[in-house]
Amino acid sequence: MRVLIVPELYRPRDASANATLNDAVTWVREWLRQDPTVHVYWLLPHRGTANYEREDVLADRDRVTLLEADSFMQGTDSEYVFTESGYTEEQLRVIRERIYEELGYVDVVVDQLRQGREDLLKWLLLLSGHRADEPKPFDVVVNVHDLMLPFKYATDGYRDDYHRKLEVAHAVLADGCWFKAGLDASELPVFGREFLSETVIEDALDDAVMTESPIDFSRFEERYAKEPRWLHIAGSGWKKKHPELLFEIAEDLYREYGIETIFTSMDDIPESYTRYPWVEAYPRASWEEYARMLRKGDIAICATEYDTLARTWFEQAASGQVLVVRDEPWVEDCVPDDSPLVVPVEELGSRARWVVENWDDAVAANQRLIDHVREVRSPERAGRKTLDDMTRRVEEKVDEYTEVHRKGDSRRSAVGRAIDRTDPDSIALDELNEAGATVVRDGEPLLDHEWCSITDLVFALRVRGYYDTGSAGTPVFRRVPDPDSPGRMSVRSP
Repeated sequence: MRVLIVPELYRPRDASANATLNDAVTWVREWLRQDPTVHVYWLLPHRGTANYEREDVLADRDRVTLLEADSFMQGTDSEYVFTESGYTEEQLRVIRERIYEELGYVDVVVDQLRQGREDLLKWLLLLSGHRADEPKPFDVVVNVHDLMLPFKYATDGYRDDYHRKLEVAHAVLADGCWFKAGLDASELPVFGREFLSETVIEDALDDAVMTESPIDFSRFEERYAKEPRWLHIAGSGWKKKHPELLFEIAEDLYREYGIETIFTSMDDIPESYTRYPWVEAYPRASWEEYARMLRKGDIAICATEYDTLARTWFEQAASGQVLVVRDEPWVEDCVPDDSPLVVPVEELGSRARWVVENWDDAVAANQRLIDHVREVRSPERAGRKTLDDMTRRVEEKVDEYTEVHRKGDSRRSAVGRAIDRTDPDSIALDELNEAGATVVRDGEPLLDHEWCSITDLVFALRVRGYYDTGSAGTPVFRRVPDPDSPGRMSVRSP
């Protein structure tokens, strides 16, 4: 199975610290571990401009191919407005060059951009040689990271209801939806039914997958201090996270208990927060600085109004920082129902004081919270759910193409004869293409003919019991040893 992933990079100059990319990297790591036949294509900005390395996206291994191309409006003063927008000519060109010109193909597209999907779909259909009367050879799955619901992005003057409606329509009309947060899945129909058919929405949600934004907790050491000394305020300074309230609580904790404050932020930190001697600040913090402060901090506070299963606060909690959480619907997917660390916004300050005064009880409550989060946001669980969804989709395509091949025609007969001329156990697509020259009248390779496409080769092999091994470059297929085994019509190896 071959998967193309296009994540939104809302901070393209620091891709390795990007939460939406980290989710996808976790999936990819699990897919590679759980299924030895998966091959992943990343479509990302150039490393030189987006500040990441090949190993950050697992592209330092054989079954991951990195496609680098400038995204729309990249490098301009307004790029932050367009990091979720459509595809550039360079991006489409690199898909052709690095996938299809190497006789590769795509089974599933996991697309997180809010716009431009119709162009990508058209391009992939063209490159795959799709015919109007045949099944689509791939599915497009929309990865819903942070749905533009009416109560979100209220201060963004460059967005309005047109963009909100368009994003919802694009999501429910795609082949599939993956939701990072239950809040988005539950609120989509509330907003969407104002302008879309109930049936369209229900059909989309019936097959939707909840990915729950997995976190690799093995990276963090849950170690608690004997007594609290540091409040750690981390992440961006966006208004929805109420940094002013957090600083008020920080001032109170210092005044009452001598608790000092650490700031680590992906942004600049206002001087009004950093001018105090009891504040240690790391603006535009590197991962190394952030990780060091995870080990140093003792208390964390989440005051955000809404989020899509955020990572930072739970990374803090998993590092031994007792986490006090504002009670909002989005956190219900993450925390135990009766946790004393979850309180209304007006009680965040008093609960932070309770944590300091009842440190042992607070640590025990945080340990229980993390035990819960480890389960619901397990990488293995998220990997299995998303992999199962993709595998099902590809196996359904194989069934559809089996029916097409049963009807038979001269071009499919030619592909079948070419398969018979190759190694019976292992066939590379370029070898199959060349073998076709021995079975057609003009002596030309199969793909030199208008009537033959890469899709014809791929599904002819799958229908005959071959599976893609997931190799780099030109795909190599192997025959499933037992034609009666469960792997007979599967994209996985037996």
